Amino acid sequence: MSNVMQIGPLDAWGGEKGKQFLEKEVGAQFAGISVNTTEPGGESAYWHSHAKLEEIYVIVDGRGEFALGDEVLALEAGTVVRVAPGVMHALRALPDSTPMRWFCVRSAGEALVEVGHDGVVDRERAFPWNA
Repeated sequence: MSNVMQIGPLDAWGGEKGKQFLEKEVGAQFAGISVNTTEPGGESAYWHSHAKLEEIYVIVDGRGEFALGDEVLALEAGTVVRVAPGVMHALRALPDSTPMRWFCVRSAGEALVEVGHDGVVDRERAFPWNA
């Protein structure tokens, strides 16, 4: 297995689903990474948190908002957001933005295969931008 892959230009990030996980393709054991595209006006499907995973979001292009617990943060190219384990979060691309391109790095201090799917989902909580 090679530890190198090509994800292509920004406008291809995330493929058809808007999200592409890369850790398996590069053989990562302890850190996960995804490349993502959120279309203008698009948003997370639901609030969620992780029991063990810490996440770092890096915005590469576009503008949006990030709900981090009770706080709403403005997003633009160059914004970096850390999400601690147990903190509910969601994001959206502003309707008047270009597609928001971002990546998310995940780590839990142990092998990802040991962490498994540790997400907690809240489909009932309204996003602050929809309230």
